[in-house]
Amino acid sequence: MVLSRYAELVEPGKFVLKEEQLAPGDDQLLIRITHCGICQYDGVYYKGIIGQTPMSLGHEPVGVVEAVGRNVKNFQPGDRVTGLFAYLRSFATYGLAEPHQLIKVPDHVPSEQALAEPLKCIATILRAAPPELGDHVLVMGSGFMGLLVLAGLVGRAPASLIAVDVREDRLALAKEIGASHTLNAKDPDFLAKVKEITQGHGTDVVFELTSSAEPVELAAKTMRRTRPRYVLAGWHGQPGTYTLRNWTTMGAVILSAHPSFSLDQMEDVRRAMDGLARGVFPMDKLITHRFSLDDIQKGFEIAMTGAEGYIKGVITP
Repeated sequence: MVLSRYAELVEPGKFVLKEEQLAPGDDQLLIRITHCGICQYDGVYYKGIIGQTPMSLGHEPVGVVEAVGRNVKNFQPGDRVTGLFAYLRSFATYGLAEPHQLIKVPDHVPSEQALAEPLKCIATILRAAPPELGDHVLVMGSGFMGLLVLAGLVGRAPASLIAVDVREDRLALAKEIGASHTLNAKDPDFLAKVKEITQGHGTDVVFELTSSAEPVELAAKTMRRTRPRYVLAGWHGQPGTYTLRNWTTMGAVILSAHPSFSLDQMEDVRRAMDGLARGVFPMDKLITHRFSLDDIQKGFEIAMTGAEGYIKGVITP
C-alpha cells in the first residue's frame, strides 16, 4: 500500500491536492505515474462545461510498474508502461491498472512522449478515412491533435496536404512536419486558395480537429462533389449552428472518429505506439510545457489560453 497524491477539481477552475491510500488487488498493478498529458477534454471539465465537481481528472498517464498482484503475468516492477488506465484519475502520483489496459513503452522512447491515449485517438482518426493515392487532403486545426494527424498523413502520396489554422506559428510547424500547403482560416481568400491548390477539384478528405462551428463549416465548403469523406474528430459538446447543406449537397460521407468508433482501442494503442517508435509522430516538437503536480493550476491556465506558444502540456507528478 502506498500514499498517493492526486489533484481534485473542487470547483470549475480550481484544483486542490489530496491524498489517498492505494494497493493493487490480485489482478491489478500499482503504477507510479511519471507523466500525464493535459487534454483539451480535461479542459471542458475544468471550465465546468460538463461534469460534476468535486472530481478528479487526467486520462493520459505513463508510468513505471511499482507492484503487481499475484495473478498478474507479463509485467514486473520497473517496467515502463502506458495505456488506458486510471481514467479521470491520473493527475496523481500513483494509479491502479489491469494488465489488459497496458502496453510497455519501447526502450528508446522517452516516457513523456509515450502518451498512449491521445496517440490511440490519432490511430483511430487516421484509420477512419485513409486517403487514397492522389487525394487532396485538408486538416482543419493545427493544434496538438491536428499536427499529429498531419504527421500520420505525410508520406501517403496525397496530391496536396493542406494544414489550416489561425495561428501562424502553428502553420509554420505544420509546414515543417510535412504539409504541402498551409492556409490561415481567417484569410478572406481561403476558399479561392483551396480551389487553386486543388485545381478546381476540391478536397477529397477533410479531417476536422477544431470543435467550433465556423471552422467546421469552412472545411466543409472545400469538399469536392460526390462522396468526399469528412472526419469529425474535434470535441463537439456545446450547441452550434451548422448548415447541413454544405455536407448533403456534396454527398459527403461523415465519419465521427471518436473513441467509440474504434473496434478495438488497445489495438489502436498498439498501432500508435508502433508509429511512435518508428518516428512517425514528432512528439519532441509538440510537447511544449511541463508542470509539476503542485503547479497543475498554472498548467491548466496556460493550456486553456494557449499562451506562451503552448501546444501540449504534461504533468510530471
